[in-house]
Amino acid sequence: MDIREWNERIDSFIKEENSVIGRTVPVYRIYCQDGTDRSGGGFYNEMVTADTIGRFARALGDSNPLYSDPMYAKEGIYGGIVAPPLLECCICSTFIGGRMPRVRGISVYDGGTKWERFVPIRPGDFFTAQTEYLGVGEVKREEAGSRLLLRSHEIRLTNQTGALVSRLTARSLITCASPEKTGDVGSAVKKPAPESSAGKKHETTGSVIGNNAGPVPHLFSTRPHYSQEQLEAVGRNLDAQLRGDFRRGSDPRYWEDVQAGEALPEEVVGPYDESDGSALMAAIGAANAFATKWAAVRYRKGSGLIDPETGARRHPIDRHMSDAAARAQGLPRAVVSGVHSQALLAKLAGDWMGDAGFLCSLDCRCRRPLYFGDLSTQRGYVTGKSRNEKTGDCYVNLRLEGVRQDGIVHTEAEAVVRLPSRTE
Repeated sequence: MDIREWNERIDSFIKEENSVIGRTVPVYRIYCQDGTDRSGGGFYNEMVTADTIGRFARALGDSNPLYSDPMYAKEGIYGGIVAPPLLECCICSTFIGGRMPRVRGISVYDGGTKWERFVPIRPGDFFTAQTEYLGVGEVKREEAGSRLLLRSHEIRLTNQTGALVSRLTARSLITCASPEKTGDVGSAVKKPAPESSAGKKHETTGSVIGNNAGPVPHLFSTRPHYSQEQLEAVGRNLDAQLRGDFRRGSDPRYWEDVQAGEALPEEVVGPYDESDGSALMAAIGAANAFATKWAAVRYRKGSGLIDPETGARRHPIDRHMSDAAARAQGLPRAVVSGVHSQALLAKLAGDWMGDAGFLCSLDCRCRRPLYFGDLSTQRGYVTGKSRNEKTGDCYVNLRLEGVRQDGIVHTEAEAVVRLPSRTE
């Protein structure tokens, strides 16, 4: 296939996809094995329980009693337990599939979601959802010919009272490697992949745990090795999170007391490992096993995702749990789910704003992968504040980012939080 035909196929794909902009479909039950239309994404948990909330809080390492202690929560602004921000990722999937360009060298990644939130989520809430297709746009075209596309869907979550609880703009990045990169120039033979640097041991540093020096993680297929000093620094930060040192809690943070440029306390997690990934999977309920897993993998003969030890097919979701499965998909090691990185930024905002605050929106962009073995520092600062003259509501704008141990920003976001006022 020459470059002209390759570009024509991608252009045709974009045109066809955008011809159905505005199409709406219901979100299906993720555990259905029938012929239901899957193009709208899937429900993980239609009903939220106190256990759903508790599992998600634990998956974030969040010990806020507002999410777990009925007696504590009863005395708060909501009169009971509410969910941490971004529990929506446990209700429905924001990673929605669809058609792909008819060319080789296609990869799909989580591009980040804009989470707009209107009312708190409580135990007993029951949800319906609908997805509207927003189409495909081109983000970048490189000189080498590769193209980067962005596919978007809008998901609306409505609770049992008919109230719109959340509106999510889910985005997927579609990378189209040029024929030169895939070896598809007039031939179906793919160029051999370069040799990896497996087996190399390396040390890294960054932010709270040190300076922003060190090798780039994706150059290595082994997990980073940290010094004892780095690990002790991480442990001190985790101890502080567990004690609630960074959490405003029941002490209101008033809008009048906030100033532009004010920094949020840094929160560190990691090194990310299987326990962390399993906690998120348990909270969401995203994975299948045995026969229902087989229903998903039996048609993926061309995916090339074969376990190197057993020879059996693996589900693509395993790239979020297994280094071997990730490498079979062309990654250096297991990659952290994008919603986990986004939810950690929401936790940072939640700790800072306190129980009386409300995270109205979090517009996230997944910039680089966060891999198993990496550390992540969540940090941010205040960029502005405003008051709605009609309603009197007071808002603060935040800039947030998750940073790897090598100083690379893997996830960034703009947040809007509503804070109480001293005049209320």
